[in-house]
Amino acid sequence: MRKLAIVLALASTALASPALARDKSWYVGIEGGGMIVEDIDYDVTGTRTGVATVDHDYGYDVDGVMGYDFGGFRLETEVGYRRATVDGYSSTTLTNTGIGAGTVPAGSYSYAGGSTSALSFMLNGLLDFGADDGIQGFVGGGVGVARVKANYALNNRADFLNDSDTVFAWQALAGIRAPLTDHIDATLKYRFFNAENVKLVDVANNTHDGRFRSHSLLGGVAYNFGEPAAPPPPPPPPP
Repeated sequence: MRKLAIVLALASTALASPALARDKSWYVGIEGGGMIVEDIDYDVTGTRTGVATVDHDYGYDVDGVMGYDFGGFRLETEVGYRRATVDGYSSTTLTNTGIGAGTVPAGSYSYAGGSTSALSFMLNGLLDFGADDGIQGFVGGGVGVARVKANYALNNRADFLNDSDTVFAWQALAGIRAPLTDHIDATLKYRFFNAENVKLVDVANNTHDGRFRSHSLLGGVAYNFGEPAAPPPPPPPPP
């Protein structure tokens, strides 16, 4: 009877949920997914004045993060890159189509090409909700800088705009994460990204003043470097 009690005690300990290596530990992760860029409305000033609008196809968004889990709150650094191709271009003023290529009148051009991208360096703060041994939700945001680059063309000979600008950026984040092992988590995240006051100069020295805004749905994995807590000792056998 005494041997049976010891065996049952050891079995109950082995079946207990393991403590996960999240709280009080460093972690790294990678994420990627699809992105939608809001139409960019540029205020055009210089030799010509007007408004130019750039429409985009679906794009992609990838990032890498490294942070520390304080237990209920995480602080992380993030490097991200997002890019979407141009689907159409419209303007209320003349557009110089490139060096030596002449100008086109105001109007909409569905055959426009090129892309818009943003390389960002962010500092994020995240609040976690839920137990470590199950699905956990989180919300938060971040601030940093972004290098927004645009290259737009109305023909296959030259870009009429190919320039970049580095500006302040911020983002809002929400998602869920679930443990796959003691050290590895799977994540699903929504990101709203915003970079204001982007100023770009075209081949005719006109300034295009706009903002870059995107919505992304990202999946990823994260590795936690902490060690799981040791399981409690089995209860003593009954007398």
